[in-house]
Formats: sequence, C-alpha cells, structure tokens
Amino acid sequence: MGGAPFVAMGLTFAWLIASTMYTPQDDGMPRDPSFITADWIFFVVWLLFALCVIKFIWLKDFFRYTHYPIRFNRKNGTIYVFRHNGPGGVLTVPWDKAHFFIGRSSPAMGGQSIFTFDLRCNVLDEQRMVRDTFAVGMDGSSSRGAVLEHWEMVRRYMEEGPQSLPFPPLALTVSTETTLRNMVITQVSGQFSGFLSILMLPITLPWALFRYLAMKTCKRPIWPADIEAACAIDPNDPFILDEPRYAGDAKTGGAAGDEQFLAYRERALKMALEYDAERRNRLGPDGTAA
Repeated sequence: MGGAPFVAMGLTFAWLIASTMYTPQDDGMPRDPSFITADWIFFVVWLLFALCVIKFIWLKDFFRYTHYPIRFNRKNGTIYVFRHNGPGGVLTVPWDKAHFFIGRSSPAMGGQSIFTFDLRCNVLDEQRMVRDTFAVGMDGSSSRGAVLEHWEMVRRYMEEGPQSLPFPPLALTVSTETTLRNMVITQVSGQFSGFLSILMLPITLPWALFRYLAMKTCKRPIWPADIEAACAIDPNDPFILDEPRYAGDAKTGGAAGDEQFLAYRERALKMALEYDAERRNRLGPDGTAA
C-alpha cells in the first residue's frame, strides 16, 4: 500500500507531460524542439520511476495474500507457517525443533537508537544451518519487553495449554476481513489516539483507502485439507474464540470483561516498559547488546 501514492504521482506527472508535449505555444507557434526533447526525458524519468515502484514496492502489496497465518497446534506439537496456496505452500516445523529469538530491524527513519523488535523463528537443518526463518505476529515497536510477553503467551499455550495463559478474558481483536471499515480502523484508530488521530486524518484516510484497494487485489489463504484436519477444533472446546466482525471488536463478555481486559493490557504494558528501562540501564541506550 505504501507504493500506491508514488505510483499515482509518477503516472500523473508522466501523463501531464505527454498530454502537453506537442501543444502549440500561446501564439500558435510550435514548441521548440529542445523543449520537446526535455519533455521526453522527463516523461521517461517519471514513467521509469512509476514502473520501478510497481516492480519493487507495489507488487509486494498488491496481488499477494490478505494475510499470512501461522497455526500453533499444541496437540501434535507442530507449527504450520502459511506461504502460498497450493502444493508446497506450508512450512511445517516441529515445536521442539523451532528456535525462537528476538529479531531487530534497523530504524525506519534512520535514527541511531530506536530499533524495531519482533518475534522470529529459525528452522535449522541437520547441519544446524538456518534453512528458513519466519516472524510471528506484529512487531513490538521499540519494546523488547512487549516481544517477550508475546513469546511467553505462545510458549505457555504450546507447552502448558490455554488454561495457563495469564488472563481471562482471552479475546481476539484482529479481523482479517478486507472491508473499508477495517482499513479505516487500522490506519486511523490503530496508529494514533485522541486529538492526534483527528489531526492526522488527511494522511491516514488516504492511507486507509490505498490499503483497502491493495487488499482487494489479494487472495485469502487456503490451508491444505490435511492441515485443516490436523487442526480441527473440538466443538466443545471451552477456549473457542470467534474472529471479531471488525478490528477491535473484542468479545470480552460485557463491561466487566472489558475492564478486566484493559487492566491486563495496562499491566502488560507497564511490565514491558519496566523491562526495557532496566535493560537500558544495564546495557546502555543504543540497543546493540544482545
């Protein structure tokens, strides 16, 4: 979705140049050949710019998949990582062979001390060489503590069962439906809060529209039948959770559940920030120490 505005800009400038390239001057005289040559150069530059964005950025968002799910099957101790529909489209990893770690990405804006962290997993071969790598869930922004909390949830679920998770109510907040409502909620409410969310509407609303258009070109992931069978949920499972109708529509069981859910999130955030602060004091602020 990020490349869509640049594609539109490049194609618009190319079209404007092409549509006026041979337009006579105000006095009716034809344009000077040197100006036409310059217009051709600018036309080619803008067209190549748009094509490069389409090739290297846009096609990473358009005509892909709406999401790339990962299934953790605690009953057979297996992780299923979706890559694409069809044969060979799922990476299967035994839980006891998965090597999880905190991944770190360079600062998006070129800063020197703010890194982005996420939960990643290496898959090793018999020679203990990395054969594959995948990330789990969203990144934890600049917080290692948030990623560790995410990992602890996954670990407890796989090794101890959902009854060992640190909260009720356990609730889903993410919807995978490609609706404009979901895109607006994700880009507007999910990025900023309070008055800042209103102030940023000129940016976030077009961004939501571009995201919606990109998602509409994408296919939904389809799990193979054997994996669907292996991951079939018992209809009497007390921990069944339905996907919300739209992003943020958590089914917590009412006002009391909402309060408990928010209290848990506040405690988790506080603990993550405390961990990050202690780590910075112990290892320094640059985030480079392992």
